[in-house]
Amino acid sequence: MPLERGFDVKKRLLAALLALPILAVTLCWFSCSHQQASVAMTQEDRLSLADQLSSRGKCTQAILQYEKLLAEFPRPQVAETAKFNLARCRMDLGEYDLAVTEFEDFINSYPRSNQVDDAMYMVGLCDLRQSPRVERDQSKAIEALNQLNLLLRKYPDTDVREAAEKSIMEARSRLAEKEYLNGQLYLKLRDYKSAGIYFDYVTSEYGGTPWAQQALVAKGMALEGEGKPDEAGQVYQRVIKDFPSSGPADQAARRLKELGGGSDKKTETSSP
Repeated sequence: MPLERGFDVKKRLLAALLALPILAVTLCWFSCSHQQASVAMTQEDRLSLADQLSSRGKCTQAILQYEKLLAEFPRPQVAETAKFNLARCRMDLGEYDLAVTEFEDFINSYPRSNQVDDAMYMVGLCDLRQSPRVERDQSKAIEALNQLNLLLRKYPDTDVREAAEKSIMEARSRLAEKEYLNGQLYLKLRDYKSAGIYFDYVTSEYGGTPWAQQALVAKGMALEGEGKPDEAGQVYQRVIKDFPSSGPADQAARRLKELGGGSDKKTETSSP
């Protein structure tokens, strides 16, 4: 029995030794196959992989693929697409400063690209999204407004015109509200002259925004505070005429009635 047991152990050892070369060859084959697959990935394949990751919301992984592709000196058309999509991923992740840098680099690197107008719009949108509450500094909203206006001057027929105009209105409304609130602060402090300056600025620079209408009513109130009821009444009449069926018109009609200049809004709007 001891002899048989020893013989069995030797057989197992011999089998294990014979299996080692086979295992080594198998591991080598898998390793070489993986390396060949990695080397075999074309620029288009890597771009497609990055785009798929981006479309699935895996922007961090997509960025790694875009950066790897761009580091490999891809063909110009592939690099152009990768550069733009990389910037979009930065934007989708909320990395607005990095996104602006990437978009501006794209614009400078590919000035003849048919996506330059899109990149310019994205820069403006990134700036706008970084704007804090209106009570705080609005320099980013100003940057966004300047960028979007520049876009429409350079590319008046751009496909993103409608979106750009909407963003411009948002930026203008933010800036108008900021100035309106400043005027309201002076109105509360009974510094009526300073308040009027702010309200005049809102109506002259940000016409078309809801705050321009509000500023007109507030201007009338500032004139009342200065002891100029006749001028205040003229302002209220202007609000009722120019913005009928609006909240500011209702407010102006009430103020005008208190001044004795009219009974209600209908009376004023029916005048020739």
